[in-house]
Amino acid sequence: MARTTGGGRSSSLASEVARRLRAAIVDGEFDLGEALSEDGLASVLGVSRTPVREALRMLQLQGLVEIVPKSGTYVFQPTEDEIFELCEYRTTLEIRAAQLALERNPDAALAAMRRAVEAMTDALAGNNTKAYGIADTAFHEAFFAHCGNRYLSDAYQMSLARVSALRVHLTFLATTEPARSFEEHRRIVEIFAEGRLAELEEILKAHIMRTRENYVLALRDRAARDTESKAAGLRRKLGLSS
Repeated sequence: MARTTGGGRSSSLASEVARRLRAAIVDGEFDLGEALSEDGLASVLGVSRTPVREALRMLQLQGLVEIVPKSGTYVFQPTEDEIFELCEYRTTLEIRAAQLALERNPDAALAAMRRAVEAMTDALAGNNTKAYGIADTAFHEAFFAHCGNRYLSDAYQMSLARVSALRVHLTFLATTEPARSFEEHRRIVEIFAEGRLAELEEILKAHIMRTRENYVLALRDRAARDTESKAAGLRRKLGLSS
């Protein structure tokens, strides 16, 4: 990536840096809570610190990084309350988008959902966490892509990056995932194909709320393992390892 100092080119470069960093966070290349060094990123990307700093500010607005004064920049690390709120927000938007997609563009929405399920099947067979998360995101985006309401779609896009990142980071950590998730996606396709609106609303709400509970459990497991790992490291340094 070439260095540049021009105003317009610098802004364009910052957008490209932001795109790369966003993809790395959403795809799970950077861990939740991981520190992001401006100097390190600038060096690896072959740019000055200015576009990196601008890119990180863009990602902060998307909720993907947290910039802590006098400390540094970190990949977002959601609290349990934030996961609850995000899933409630998703439920409200997604149920309405599914209703409209069923009314306005059922064939196109159904085709997109079936393609996503096929991709999930392949991802499960290959135990590919990243591919499964991408397919899961595509499945739910189908409602918004075919609901015929740009404002509803834009509202979902505001939280999509965080939702996608959580899928990749936490789905495979839950003991019941992704088998339970996969079966529910297949069931949603069946219900949508048969136009059973009431059941569609019910299963979507249950699906997202169960995902919320699984994410919270996975987050607790991550915290417990991190604590255990730090304690083990401290024991080694103090010569207390068995």
